Amino acid sequence: MKFGIDIGHNCPPHDTGATGIQQEDILTKAVGTKLIQKLKAAGHTVIDCTPTSASGVNDSLRQRVNKANANNVNVFISIHFNKFNTIANGTEIFAISNTSKGIAQSVLKEIVKLGFNNRKVKSTGFYVIKNTQMPAILIECCFCDSKADMDRFDAEKMSEAIKDGLIGESDHDDPKPDKKYSLEITEKTVLKPSTEQSSELPKESVIDIVPGNYPILDVRFEENHYWVKWSDKSKGNRDGHFVFAKHAKVVEKD
Repeated sequence: MKFGIDIGHNCPPHDTGATGIQQEDILTKAVGTKLIQKLKAAGHTVIDCTPTSASGVNDSLRQRVNKANANNVNVFISIHFNKFNTIANGTEIFAISNTSKGIAQSVLKEIVKLGFNNRKVKSTGFYVIKNTQMPAILIECCFCDSKADMDRFDAEKMSEAIKDGLIGESDHDDPKPDKKYSLEITEKTVLKPSTEQSSELPKESVIDIVPGNYPILDVRFEENHYWVKWSDKSKGNRDGHFVFAKHAKVVEKD
């Protein structure tokens, strides 16, 4: 998976973000830097879409979008912090497409586990999520002018929560190459050519599959899905397919 990470603002002197109890660009850099490290450590490709210089805010925004599009990233994530009236608090994530909203919900679920108020997934078309060519989300991690949020905030925990929301819990390790596995489908579901929601994919590319145990040649975990390569030629002529991890589990064979 190739992720585009946009560390919000962080482009002085024209684009430094909100000033609260803590400065937004300092907070976004702390979270974004750790998130990039964690995604790379998990084996993913990461493109840092944050510009190093810009003539103004609009130029800064254009550069972020252009870098994501030029590198054809799979998912774009923009990291921000909110500011309002020192009383408002919590986390909200912005997304437009159904696929983006699904990713946003997954990330939000992990962040609110840290104790932040759930301000929901919203669909405002900010420039960086409206002009990117791939699923994109803009995360308002919490409020930089809220004492409650700043007391609770920890960059390590926030970046870990975002990482888990994007690629799943760390206990889904990729299989060992010297072992054999099968895929156990636990409830009726579908096989898909990507991790996008099946409703957004061409009907002919989605294959129904019923509960059972299926031999596989290869498997990996990616964005809350298993990617599997089938040994049964009837399952797409041995092509790889994705299946939602909630409906399946990988079983090691003796």
